[in-house]
Parts: sequence; C-alpha cells; structure tokens
Amino acid sequence: MYIGVDIGTSSVKAVSIDNRGVVQNIRQIPYPIFSSSPDFQEQDPEEIFNATVKVLKDILADNQGNKNQIKAISFSAAMHSLMAIDAAGKPLTLLITWADSRAKQIADNLREMDLGKQIYRQTGTAVHAMSPLCKLLWLKEYQAELLAEAHKFIGIKEYVFFKLFGEYVIDFSLASATGLFDVFNLKWYKDSLQLIGIEENKLSTPVPTTAIFQTKKFPEFANINFIIGASDGCLANLGAGAIEEGQIATTIGTSGAIRMTSSQSFVDEQMRTFCYYTDDNQYVIGGAVNNGGIILQWLREAFSPDESVENIFQSATNIPTGSEGLVFLPYLLGERAPIWDSSAKGVFLGIGKNHTQAHFYRAVLEGIIFALYSVGKVFKEIQSAPKEPCIYATGGFTKSDFWVQMMADIFNQKILVPNSSESTAIGACILAMKALGEINEWKEAQEMIPITKEFLPNEANHAVYMKNFSVFEKLYLALKPLFHHNN
Repeated sequence: MYIGVDIGTSSVKAVSIDNRGVVQNIRQIPYPIFSSSPDFQEQDPEEIFNATVKVLKDILADNQGNKNQIKAISFSAAMHSLMAIDAAGKPLTLLITWADSRAKQIADNLREMDLGKQIYRQTGTAVHAMSPLCKLLWLKEYQAELLAEAHKFIGIKEYVFFKLFGEYVIDFSLASATGLFDVFNLKWYKDSLQLIGIEENKLSTPVPTTAIFQTKKFPEFANINFIIGASDGCLANLGAGAIEEGQIATTIGTSGAIRMTSSQSFVDEQMRTFCYYTDDNQYVIGGAVNNGGIILQWLREAFSPDESVENIFQSATNIPTGSEGLVFLPYLLGERAPIWDSSAKGVFLGIGKNHTQAHFYRAVLEGIIFALYSVGKVFKEIQSAPKEPCIYATGGFTKSDFWVQMMADIFNQKILVPNSSESTAIGACILAMKALGEINEWKEAQEMIPITKEFLPNEANHAVYMKNFSVFEKLYLALKPLFHHNN
C-alpha cells in the first residue's frame, strides 16, 4: 500500500493505492482562498497543515487493517506558494498562492530586462507574478522590513514538513518552480538571490524528490516512511501515464496545464514555457494556463445561476463546431503560458444577432482549449518535439466526453483518458515506489495506469477550429496594448 497526498490550491487530498496502482480509498478536505483585493490571493497555512494531518489520519483509519502494509506516504504540492516565518517557525504572513498577481508590474519590468531573461534561462521558471522570485521582489519594494526580519521564506509543503519533521527542506522539483533555483546545477541561483538581496540561509535546504523522512512528533505516523515528493505538475504527468520521452499530458481543473516529459532540461528562447525537475532523468516542459474550470464557474454564477454545469454542456452540444464565428479569449484572470501577461483580459469577438446563450457557452469551452493549444503548439517548435501522436488527459474536464472530444479535434491528436482522475496523488505514489527501490525505471509504472477511454480527432472539425484559432491568436496581440493601457 502507498498513500499519495496532494496539497492543492482548493483542498488537500489523500489517495491510497495498492502495488498494482488500484485506488483503494480517497479522502479530501477543502479550504478557502482569501482575497482582500483582486490581486491578492492568500490562504491560512495553519488551516492547510491541520487539514493535511486530518486527511492523513482519516485515510490511515480507512486502511487500519492494512496499516502494516503501508510502505510510504508521498507528497505533491501546488507550485509557487510563498510565506514568511519567524525563528520559531510561526507564520508572519498568510500563504501567497500562485494565483496572486500583486507583483505583476514588477514581473513585467523584469521580464523585459536582460537580467530577467538570464534568470529564466538558468532557472526554467517564467518571470511572472506567480513566481516566488517576483513575490519576494514585491516584498523588497513594499515590505522591506519584513524581508529583512523574516527568518525564512518557504512554500506550503516546506511548512508542512517543518511541522512534521522539524526541518526546513524543499524538494528539487518545487525549488525548480521558484525562479530562485538553478535547474541545471540543482542549487540556489546566486543572481536571483542577489537581485532580491537575501542569502541562501533565508531559504530551505534543497533535497532530491526521493528523500525519505520519519517523524517522532506524531505517534500515529511513527515508523512510516514519508517521501518528500515533487510538484503537482511533474507528478500529474507520472500519474497520467506520460512517463516516457516526448509523451504529453494535459489537465483542466480550476486552471489548466499541458506538459511534455523530457529526459533533459530545456528552456525556450522566447520564454514561453517552463522547465521543472522530477528527477535526474526526467523533467517536464510546458505551460500552465490560469483559466480552466474556474471560467465555467464564472459563466454560471454571472449569467446562469439557476442552471447546472451539466445543462451548460448540454446546451453547447447543440451549437455547431466553431460557435458560428464567436471567439472567446479566456483571460479573465490574466494569463500564464505562453504569453505570461497578468494584465490580459477576457474578450468575446464576433458577436452577431444569430448568437444565443448556448453559443456563448460553447465559445467559452472552445476558448479554454484554444489557450492550451497555444501552449501545445510550442512543443512542435522546440528541440524536444513530441514523439507520440497522443495526449494523456486528466482532471475534472474528463468527466465530459463532449469537452474531451473537442480537445481531440482542436489538437488533431488522439486523447487517452486513464482510469483514475487522481493522477497527481498516484504520481506521488509512483515516486515513492522509485524512492524505495520497488521500481527502477519510470516506465515500469506504465502498466499501473490503464487507459479507459480514447478519443480520435475529426479532421473536418479541426479545420473549422483552426480558422477560429487564427483569430484567437491575433486577438490577443491586437488588444495587448489596450490591456496594458487600462492598467
């Protein structure tokens, strides 16, 4: 038995699997995000820690009869979080999440500088408001006293591990998503630290993703191996089955992402993609988008509060492919890859008298996939071009065959859906197996991830979508000056 714990943005989830990869139990506890202003997106780190301990106790209770068979508990966490703590380990701030955009102007300025480009080339992390690098630069400018007085700056998994084990450690994978870490040499990057004005002792000690810990602080967890694990993006690829060179996985949940597995690190000269570390022989290259399922939530709450999401999808199915020329730019929360523009906004273009509410529903679904396609296009241009004509799909969007088929048509590629949507937690379990020597190569885990659905592309639909996508790409470029002018 293995337990994977995913400390996500909206909840913490624990999943237990057996050594064949079959899910046995799932436990989940949600928690809120606090937004004192549109740019501030924060959480209570103590609430997240308590939820993590509770979900672990619950799933251990579920597996009480098999407790002696539990080989390890392995962790995933959302990337880019940051908080300040004092010398006793007590929070001095709330947890600043990836979605926080207070540093967008700082990020925009740095991105245009030669130093910003050099930092990207060495760290593999986009220069964007999401990154701890830019968050720390914001603190330097607006809360310099806190920057000087804080004992350390850490992310949420580091806080959980300190509370469990009394050590400040960060896995190479999460470190590679900070903008502070040299992804080629696996150490803190001095140019980033000098720019902020801090020393390495203000950060946690980087360790391999397979590092093993045990706790004496919590008797109920005694004698259990805890694996530090990796970031949610890297583990989602593992858990989806996109394990070998050139294989691609995509996820749409609250936000979305598309990632390609690579045996070596890679940075894009145009700074469109990230490069995050899984282990010495595996990286993921790709990009995350801010606007996934959260746009459907907005659509329903703003325009159809009495209508279910199921009805929205059903209405959209009655509209022709391409929404009869209606194009949606889904940047309600700004955007990350490939444009990395926190000032971007949402737009509908081409509205005609013939367009009904259902047209808008379908255009929104198409626009979200177009955003992912704009990242996926980069894979065809970079050195490590995809070697397999299919995409592994996970996340909440796979509950809709209609939406997954839309992705197959837009990408013009076969879409494979694994039997479990818990790819991130399963990926954490697979990493634990490698840490304990149960598997030697990642591909040995492939048989544990059976495919339950396949979606083949429709060439005629793809042609229609590409006409709209051409408008989609030009629309952002045309409106970019106005987005920034309004700021």
